[in-house]
Amino acid sequence: MSTKEKIFDVALDLFSKKGYDSVSLNEIASGVGIKKSSIYSHYPSKEAILMDIFDYFTGLFEFDELLNSKEYMLAEDNELLLSNPELFYHMGSEAIKSMLSEERNLKIWKLIFIQMHHNEDIRLFFQNEILVKPLLFWNGFFTILKEKGIIRKDCNPKLLAKEYYSFPIYLLLEMCAKYDDIPQSCLENFFYEAEEHAKFLLECVKVK
Repeated sequence: MSTKEKIFDVALDLFSKKGYDSVSLNEIASGVGIKKSSIYSHYPSKEAILMDIFDYFTGLFEFDELLNSKEYMLAEDNELLLSNPELFYHMGSEAIKSMLSEERNLKIWKLIFIQMHHNEDIRLFFQNEILVKPLLFWNGFFTILKEKGIIRKDCNPKLLAKEYYSFPIYLLLEMCAKYDDIPQSCLENFFYEAEEHAKFLLECVKVK
């Protein structure tokens, strides 16, 4: 691991536990085992480290192969979506699970929850990528199922999308509030509970 990567990881660990404003460059340098002045060979400021972490995370969403695969695209002719919406959900869940299984990425989730109130770029990322876009996706998901007669005609896709998506967000917030370092067992339980909730909700609205 290069010195820059060590700075990245030490800063992320400290930011996710204490908050960006409570961490000094001296603390980061001490954690890496270098002098504070050596940080400037890699980053011009503490904020530059934060934005490098943020840029890395946004890239995960943009370039993840499974999240962007054709099988996971919303379309009225998507056979997987129409024949097995539970499996369709499971595939997306597995993509997020793969992303969160890396300790670094889980720490960034925690950091985003902390820092979105203090950084406009991170706030907008949370609003657009974590809230708005997923809700639009699941609204489209339920709209297609409704139009194809898979779920009941009296269903409201927008409300279903909020119900579908709010539970995993709650579970994630719960984990981040409870643990400094989220154990793998807790993460496994998160995905199990989220998927059980998804199956339950679909079963409630499916045409019998």
